[in-house]
Amino acid sequence: MKMYRIGVIGAGARGETFARQLYAGMERATLFGICDRDADRLGKFVDYCELKGARTFTDSAEFFRQPDLDAVIITTPDFTHRDVALQAMRAGKDIYLEKPVAPTSEQCREIIRCQRETGRVAFVGFNLRAAAQSERLKDIVSSGILGQILHVEGLEQLSVAHSASFMRRFHRKRENTGGLLNHKCCHDLDRILWLIGHERRVVKVASFAGLNVFLPRKAPAKTCHECPAGIYQACPYKDTAGFVFPVHGDRPIHHQSSDIYGADLCVYNDDKSVFDNQTVILEWDHGVRGNFNVQLFQSRGCRETRIWGEKGCLQAVDGKIRTILSATGDEIDHAVASNGAGGHGGTDPKMLGRFVAALDGGDSGDSGLSQGMAVTLVAEKAERSALSGQVQAIANEEYF
Repeated sequence: MKMYRIGVIGAGARGETFARQLYAGMERATLFGICDRDADRLGKFVDYCELKGARTFTDSAEFFRQPDLDAVIITTPDFTHRDVALQAMRAGKDIYLEKPVAPTSEQCREIIRCQRETGRVAFVGFNLRAAAQSERLKDIVSSGILGQILHVEGLEQLSVAHSASFMRRFHRKRENTGGLLNHKCCHDLDRILWLIGHERRVVKVASFAGLNVFLPRKAPAKTCHECPAGIYQACPYKDTAGFVFPVHGDRPIHHQSSDIYGADLCVYNDDKSVFDNQTVILEWDHGVRGNFNVQLFQSRGCRETRIWGEKGCLQAVDGKIRTILSATGDEIDHAVASNGAGGHGGTDPKMLGRFVAALDGGDSGDSGLSQGMAVTLVAEKAERSALSGQVQAIANEEYF
């Protein structure tokens, strides 16, 4: 069977995960090389990740021209996804596109048009689907034990350090990502749409959101390194590693002048346009309704899902799943398998395996661009609703 030579473009935290996995060796895939336009960062990336002998490129056109490069994992910033994806597919390369597909639904459509023109495989990296709990949720919902589904509810709660990381990097500007809902919570929205079924479509979106905590008037200084020592030591939002490259390092590798990789900018900066909390209400074309909340500032991150059906309700909290039957009140606890080893709770190796399967079959299945665009479309409408105060309708043709 074919051994795929896969390259990674984007020397960041996600690129680190995939490059390490491919370099370490997989049954059907190996690391071809790394591409990043920043030569200094690329050198540090290769050294830190211990990718001795890995091929490196700073020119994406040269990278994509390589005849022995079979496929590319795109881990560049969101606002570059369209251009990089188009360039790769037009060069004849299949792509694994990290979520979200793009900051806007129109950019998603451009990528879809190119994929249809070139016939390349375009696989979207919504790795939350590969989590053991998500797979178990899908099985339970599909079993019919809940009967007719009526309502779905989701929550993503971010830890203090995680939430702070989005307020100082390129994510702080809505135009770069489509907003925190599209960039970070696209995992959760995708899982909700996947659980309900992609054959059904959200037709109405309402949202309420705001910037209530990370207010510019609270800023003691422009950057962490300029902050008075006493304030810096007590600040829960100080710049730390863990959610940026290097993922397991002591300190992030920054360029103080870079708006792409970010610097130790104070989280209370006046150069942001994203919300720091948001509530979304959804309605599907077959009458199912739902809501989703994203909340920051907590001691630890967690996700919760609840689904109500005619015959019972489901609760998924802290890795545990329970259904409560309507007719009898019986409570059923559902076993959840271990996620296994590897990045993102073991989901990254599974996603790479699914990408290889997609390359074998020439089809991304339900992990394709159309499903990814649906998430961005819902997030985009939620942003518009929050900014305008109006319920947003989604016409069928907008799904492309």
